[in-house]
Order: sequence, then C-alpha cells, then structure tokens
Amino acid sequence: MYMIRILRPLQYQYFLNFRDIRLISHHTQRFSEVEERYRQRDGMSRRWNLIYKAPMEGTLKYTSSYLTFSTVSVALGSLYYAAFMFDPLTMNDPVVVGDNVVIVSDITEAGIYLGAFFLFHTAIKVLLSKYVVRMYKDGDNYVAIFNGHWHNQIKKHKFHLNEFEKLNPTYVVTWGDARYGLGKKHGILLDNYFKTPEYLNILLYKRKTDPEDE
Repeated sequence: MYMIRILRPLQYQYFLNFRDIRLISHHTQRFSEVEERYRQRDGMSRRWNLIYKAPMEGTLKYTSSYLTFSTVSVALGSLYYAAFMFDPLTMNDPVVVGDNVVIVSDITEAGIYLGAFFLFHTAIKVLLSKYVVRMYKDGDNYVAIFNGHWHNQIKKHKFHLNEFEKLNPTYVVTWGDARYGLGKKHGILLDNYFKTPEYLNILLYKRKTDPEDE
C-alpha cells in the first residue's frame, strides 16, 4: 500500500511530462504544415525558418483595416465640412439630425468628440503596430512580420540576436510583460506561440560572442 502511494505521484508526473511532449510535438507539426505557405506569403526564402506565429492574426488584421478606414473617413469628412460647410455665425448652434435628435450641442462638444475619437483610434493603432504576427530565423539574424495599415499589408523588420532584449513591464496595456526590444523597434511577443521554447530561450539568454572577446 505504501509503495502504491509512493509510486502514484511519480506515475502522475510521468503522465504530465508525456502530455507536455505530445503538445510540443503537435505544435511543432502544425508549424511545419503552414511554414511554406506563410514563407511564400511573406516573401521569405527557404533559408528563413518560421519560429513564431501569433494568434488572432485575422481578427487583428480586420481591426487594423477598420481603424484605418474609419479614421481616414472621419478625417476627410471633417476637412470637407471645414472647407465648404463651416459657418462661423452658426458654429455654436446644435447639430440636429431629423426633427429633434441633437448630435452635439456646440462646436466645443464636437471638438471633444472628434479629439477622443482620434486619440482612441491612434492608441489602438500604435498597439497593433507593435504586435508581431510572425518571426523568422536565419542563424543569428531575425525578421519580424507586422500587420500594415491595410488588409493583407505587412511590414518586415530585421534585427540581430544581440539586439533582442526584454523590456520592463508597463501598466498601460495588459500585454506589458510581453514587450521586447527588436533592435530599433519594440514588439509584442507571446511566449507560448514560439515553435518550441528553445527559440525564445536563445533570444533571451544566448548572445553571439564577438571574436575580440574570446
């Protein structure tokens, strides 16, 4: 009976390790299945290996496109109104839609609404612009892929292993502990979406030794 009690935790630990190995193996297999497709989409040669693929790429892509479209639309509409329809004599009159639906009471309230609109959209766009959707590796050289402002538009950013660093967490965004320095650009990387944990450990702890320092 005592031997069963002793062996039971060991058996449970063995099961957990076996399950973790299966999860890592399945995750690696999924990377292999989609690697060539994403490499062609991103215009990367075969010498670049896909080591990171973030979740929610499609959702964030549509979100970024919508934010760009809505911001440009409101900006153009505001410029058109200021150039052709603005009348200083009636700028303090309320804006009414229909018979009695008041949109804004005066120009000050309209300015507050527009300012809050552009400020919110700009903050979200800045956050999305730092979200790394994919990352490739070739030796000590890396390429991070970001979504662009329009649908299916991407931006590539190259950096070296020695330029990678983990940044201090911030309380401004919920992903503050996932901020990393990628050379001259900051990026958001989620630890669990690397091909294997080894690739993140290399970025964090391995530095290419300069020949002069050897």
